[in-house]
Amino acid sequence: MSRPSATTSRKASARKVERIDSDSKDPRWAKIFLKGVTRAVARLPRESLTELRIRDGMSWTSAVAKRVAQFTTRREAREYSMGLLARSTQNGTTIARRLERRGFDSAVVDETIAQLTADGWLNDDTHAAVRADSVSRSRPGASEDFLSQSLEWEGVDSARAQREARRVASNPDSRKKALAIARKAICERGRRSALAVAATLLRKGIESAIIEDALRKEGIDFDE
Repeated sequence: MSRPSATTSRKASARKVERIDSDSKDPRWAKIFLKGVTRAVARLPRESLTELRIRDGMSWTSAVAKRVAQFTTRREAREYSMGLLARSTQNGTTIARRLERRGFDSAVVDETIAQLTADGWLNDDTHAAVRADSVSRSRPGASEDFLSQSLEWEGVDSARAQREARRVASNPDSRKKALAIARKAICERGRRSALAVAATLLRKGIESAIIEDALRKEGIDFDE
């Protein structure tokens, strides 16, 4: 009979948790040390030890290691998402895209989005409204189509993008500001033709009706 290999023997007897020390840099975190291992095998928030069933003297099996790794991954995904939300408004699509680019698998991404939504951190309706208002401020007088396309490019779903674009496109203050911008650009066109300036304004997203109004007010016959 052949003798068991050293690898087989190590797998058969899982190491034991020797001690759980507070992290010297932050006592809210705990470091897990195994017998015979000098470096910590895990660093966890202290409040998670009960949830993960981590205690002194327990066997550190592959199942325990997997449970801890999954917890750590989910926590990292949430913390990364919260960091994004702290900097600017986001929706589920934009958060999911960023998580995927960070290398998180689809199950973790879906779970993170669901939890953030349930906790009230993600609201796609609010995000769509905020982004529509922001685009409208930066592009006064933008057409409904331009606004809708801009929102969809940012990850807002088509239905919400169209709804919010319709709402902000009719803002009278935005249209008034856009008219002033268009008139100034046409008036100060230099060597360019008025229609060339109008074409540029149109490419920038200003509604055609506003541009036509600006041309009329500057005494330019654009039907020629």
